[in-house]
Amino acid sequence: GLRGKHSNDNLYIDDYEKLKETLTKKYGKPKFDKVTWDDDLYKDDRSHWGFAVSLGHLDYFSSWETSTTYISLRLNGDNYKISLVIAYESRELEEWVKRIEEEKAKSKF
Repeated sequence: GLRGKHSNDNLYIDDYEKLKETLTKKYGKPKFDKVTWDDDLYKDDRSHWGFAVSLGHLDYFSSWETSTTYISLRLNGDNYKISLVIAYESRELEEWVKRIEEEKAKSKF
């Protein structure tokens, strides 16, 4: 995740939007782009959306794919803690990881 704290939780949403814009410039339109309200208590009050994220009420997620990599950007929270994470996963190593996991599963029997 990214380090640093904001005094206003809404600034995490600004960070998410800036990162999404940067990733979109680099990788094109997101393959998946979703904002999810699990509890819409603060949905009508944009000034509290950052707080809603910290409570786990609101979740932002975007993802991109290239020929070699899956890229995801997520802003979510729980128990007043906010997490903003960019993850890169290798598509090339995906099959290798599956084989290793299958071998591990077989060795348990």
